[in-house]
Amino acid sequence: MRNRSIFLMFLILASCKPAAEQSFIAPFEDIKGFFESEAIRLNKNQFVVDKTITQNELSETKAGVQIDWKNELSLFTGSDINKAAWKDSYKIIKDSSSVAYFAIDTNLRTREIRIKMDSNGKLKHILIKNSSKNYLYESTETLIYIPDSAYSIDKYQKVILLGKNKYLIRAEIKK
Repeated sequence: MRNRSIFLMFLILASCKPAAEQSFIAPFEDIKGFFESEAIRLNKNQFVVDKTITQNELSETKAGVQIDWKNELSLFTGSDINKAAWKDSYKIIKDSSSVAYFAIDTNLRTREIRIKMDSNGKLKHILIKNSSKNYLYESTETLIYIPDSAYSIDKYQKVILLGKNKYLIRAEIKK
């Protein structure tokens, strides 16, 4: 009898299925997915860059630099706004050749995304503005990416006790 009860309980538990997960339909463009696939494509095709890095007015330029694209595009990838909790947190302005997202909530790090497409719907360029601020730290970033052409990262940081830093990375993508 005890074995039969255990067997019956096992059958009941085995037949139980978890509730169907509610799928999340992304309300915004897939920034993270786009830049992850770009990093894979650029690494695969071994694109290099002519790159100028400026920190607080001191510049260094290098030509033909081999890049770890996943790392290089991480600030872009990190600007993903497709989180279920944020579906109502951005104002969307769309027309036939562009889409723009503006943060409604001032606490969101990614404040603005502007995507411009050509007449075939292919990405021409993307601009992202990020901002973070608390009582110890302030940071702003302007990121621009033009596929197969160039990208730039303009970053300002102000940290209590450490002071201000301004970084600017400009790179031209070479095949």
